[in-house]
Amino acid sequence: MKEPAWDESRLSRCFPHVSASSAKLYKRHVWWFIRWLAAQKQSPLDGSALLVSAYIAKMRDMRGWSVSTVNLSHAALVSFYDYLIESELCVDNPARAAFFDRRRSRQRAPKRLPITLFEAEEKKLLEHTRVFPHPEGMTFTTLRRFQLVRLLYFTGLRVSEAIHLKLEDLALESTHPTLRVIGKGDKEREVPLCDQLQQELLAYVEIRQAFLVRHRRCQPDAVAWLFCDALGAPFTAGGVHYMVSQLFESLGFTKNRMGPHVLRHTFATRQFRNGCPPAVVKIWLGHQSLATTLSFYEHVAEGGGGLRPA
Repeated sequence: MKEPAWDESRLSRCFPHVSASSAKLYKRHVWWFIRWLAAQKQSPLDGSALLVSAYIAKMRDMRGWSVSTVNLSHAALVSFYDYLIESELCVDNPARAAFFDRRRSRQRAPKRLPITLFEAEEKKLLEHTRVFPHPEGMTFTTLRRFQLVRLLYFTGLRVSEAIHLKLEDLALESTHPTLRVIGKGDKEREVPLCDQLQQELLAYVEIRQAFLVRHRRCQPDAVAWLFCDALGAPFTAGGVHYMVSQLFESLGFTKNRMGPHVLRHTFATRQFRNGCPPAVVKIWLGHQSLATTLSFYEHVAEGGGGLRPA
């Protein structure tokens, strides 16, 4: 059987049943596997359970892969060989029969605490990004950037959730204003808005409409995205990450991670310190289980009095 060309285009077609972010990780792990096979003068079409097991064991020992990385690599190879079977390039899936030690190859690392803003940094961020009342001379692009940052800070949304918000997801005129959010697994939840964010968003929506009308590059009434460019296209996760990291850097913040997830962790930590029950924080964050919430913020829930009812 003729050996296929294992290029970017072919590997991109191997994972049609997973999300784009998962497919990107899977493709990387499969590419490492193919390169390792080439060094052994082997082909993926000649793969065996022994070869898959040997590869994962080698990577775990040489690179110090954690259990989660081992499992990710194994899942990628299982999906890869499933695709080869569907394409009639293989008869069976050697990755499913692979056996390897899933234990850590080194002592468990200390649990990593979530990175958050300090109280002084929170105050500095809010002062710098003030958008309501609308400061004189502020352009709409600056307003839009600041408003997105403040939304992440006040709601704890994931970036993917924030950039896919639509105007119809906002209940700003309600007595109890909320956001309708579609989270992981297409699960829907409602996130309450504080009074300050409600007023900011009401003003932002009005200014956004005027911006789209003025530029006339799209039909304003047809643009559903809350945060969009002049062409009506939504922001990207990578663009928001760059935006937030640049803002943090300009404010002099120094963190091991400088992305928007810092704002999500800051939101959750603030709720616990204010006495919000963990079960409520879990709902607002969109976690699947309370154990997930406590695994991230146990140190705050136990030390800050967060287990008391609000």
